[in-house]
This record gives sequence, structure tokens and C-alpha cells, in this order.
Amino acid sequence: MRGINKSYAMGQERLLVLKDINLTVEKGEFLAILGPSGSGKSTLMNIIGCMDNFDSGEYILDGNAIQTMKDSQLTKIRNREIGFIFQRYQLIPSYNVLQNVMIPLIIRGYTRREAMPICRESLRSVGLDERRHHKPNELSGGQQQRVAIARALIGNPNILLADEPTGALDTATGSEVLELFQQLNEQGHTIIMITHDLNVASHAKRVVRIVDGQLFTQ
Repeated sequence: MRGINKSYAMGQERLLVLKDINLTVEKGEFLAILGPSGSGKSTLMNIIGCMDNFDSGEYILDGNAIQTMKDSQLTKIRNREIGFIFQRYQLIPSYNVLQNVMIPLIIRGYTRREAMPICRESLRSVGLDERRHHKPNELSGGQQQRVAIARALIGNPNILLADEPTGALDTATGSEVLELFQQLNEQGHTIIMITHDLNVASHAKRVVRIVDGQLFTQ
């Protein structure tokens, strides 16, 4: 990212939320973006995840100039290049674990038969293959987050983008999820984690801070 600026309309005025953001993330990094509520970290996350546009600047993701892309192209980028992990898991209650993990591949056009072995392998990687026929409400919070991680890993995206991934978990369970992130990073996955918690951020290999829309690298 180079010179990223983002503002929102507030009546007849515009509120500048991100100010000249410059950020480089190398393949295989484990980066935490640390900032308090209202700092602009959620807006930055949405831009990294190609879920929101920006006013000016340049964003190159794996050779793709994001600012030049149409909505249909961005949809493909989100499905193929980025694995999303949310604070509240975002699992579909009526689907079992396997069906939840399968969603990104079905969107890509895989048949259920083609997707099945890939999904089971992803569930094995987070230790939940034996729970594949359970519904989300039959799992603990930590298990639901592991399902969300398995879903994010499907298709081997270039980036795992985690938004407050331990925010809904108790301390012990949150630590287990962070240990899993460290293992995934050691396996070569690039992880960008958004958090307000310094203790959570400390599990990453690099931490940058965002304050009042400005990014401070260390």
C-alpha cells in the first residue's frame, strides 16, 4: 500500500479516516495491526480485504492493482486471494461444519465431490475432522473459530486476514487459537491480524500501530 487515504461523508463535510497509509507485507509474514477503537483499523482491514474502496493511493496485492479493478474482479480476489477470519466466526447455523468450510469452493464452481477431500484435509489441519457433521451450536467458541480458520484456509489463499480473532473467546481458548496461527505461519501462511489487544498482538512476528488514521511501523 502506498499513500492510501480514505474518508467518509459526514453531512456536507468529509471525515478523513485513513491518512497517507504506507504498508508493505511480505509473503510469509505474521503481522499484527494494533489500534484502539476508532483508530481506523477496521477501515484499513476492509481495504486490505478488498471489501471497501479508497479515495487515493495505490494497493498492489500479489501483482494486482486493486484500485483499477471492477467489482466482479474484486469478488474473485476476495474468494481466491484472501481467507477471512472474523471475531464472531460468521458460520451458517443451519449448515454443519463440513458444509460451512465448503462454501468458498462451491462459490468457485467445485462440485461437492471435488470439494469434500480438500475440506476434510483443512479440518484435519485444525483438529476438527471428527466434528465435521456437527452444527455450529454444538461446538465451543474455540471450535467454531477453528472451523472459521479451516474455511479461510480453503484454496490456499495468499493472505489470512483475521479481525479480532480472539475477541469472543476466553483467555485460554484465545491462546490456543493464537498458537494455531503461529503454527500456520511457520507452515508458510501469510497472516495479517487486526486487534486492539497488545497481548494478542505480541504473538505476531511484527506489529504496526494505527492511531487516528495514521500508521506507525516499528
